Amino acid sequence: MSAANLDPQAQHVQVHPVIRRYMPPAGLQESIAAAIMRVALKVTLKPFLGPPWPFAVQRLSLALGSSLMPQDGRAKVQQDRIAHIPVERVTPKAVTGKPRHAILYLHGGAFVAGSPRTHRSITRRLSAESGALVLVPHYRLAPEAPFPAQLDDCVACYRQLLKEGYAPERIAIAGDSAGGNLTFMTAIAAMKAGLPAPAALVMMSPAFSLHPLPNSTHEQREARDPMIRLAWGALVEKALAVPANHPFANPLAQDVSRLPPSLVQVGEDEVLYDNAVWLVETATAAGRTAELEIYLKRWHVFQAHAALMPGSLRALDRQVEFMKRHWQS
Repeated sequence: MSAANLDPQAQHVQVHPVIRRYMPPAGLQESIAAAIMRVALKVTLKPFLGPPWPFAVQRLSLALGSSLMPQDGRAKVQQDRIAHIPVERVTPKAVTGKPRHAILYLHGGAFVAGSPRTHRSITRRLSAESGALVLVPHYRLAPEAPFPAQLDDCVACYRQLLKEGYAPERIAIAGDSAGGNLTFMTAIAAMKAGLPAPAALVMMSPAFSLHPLPNSTHEQREARDPMIRLAWGALVEKALAVPANHPFANPLAQDVSRLPPSLVQVGEDEVLYDNAVWLVETATAAGRTAELEIYLKRWHVFQAHAALMPGSLRALDRQVEFMKRHWQS
């Protein structure tokens, strides 16, 4: 049937993004823990992430802060290696034998900091609740390893899961901040390399662009964000040394027409807010399944505080529900 024979109204149907907003749960535990965490991040972490501090100090700050976060004891951690890449394999203690599903988890840290260890408060919860293997690569960091070393390592680990017999329909890729960027780009790069797409993507506070997006609200949100300074972006950009002509240099320029079903979670009070909105709007316009969850009065990767804040637990549980919804049983 030609376009001329279609209902004129049908030609202009606009699909709106799926956007849900969540207020923090009521209760003293949430309100007190949130107030303490907001102050702690603003005083002990935000000043040390970015200039004038060298990357060694930034890495130490993130490592020390994350070490204070309790972890989910229902999952165990095993050290392993895939080629040159150290990895952690996180598995639920309740599952005997090989889990049926797998999550490739890509940690945040602005491509210059972070490790599987710094994100165990997230990965152990995801494994325990989903019943899945969570594979967490310690991908190479900048500036020691410029772009695209990080992306290459993540694609290699996705390829490894396929080699181990995990069907793509039973794999999800998830990540936070820079790891959210890598979640998106790993799926794109894997498909361009001829690999099958994973069943689902989950991104927390993804960092797609180090520059302001159109109609950006990043400047207004910087004072409200207790963790991220805009000055960090320029430092990270220099460290990554991304070649302008590289096909994966710009996430905003990628073809999303085959993007797997995607869930994006973002805090209302963070400078990367517009990055999350961009992805869901772009994917939806391309006819892909994409959902955005906005957590009011929350900050960058607040899910890391799952052991302290019921709202963070609920956010991680919604991630698991999304993955299970799109996984093959």
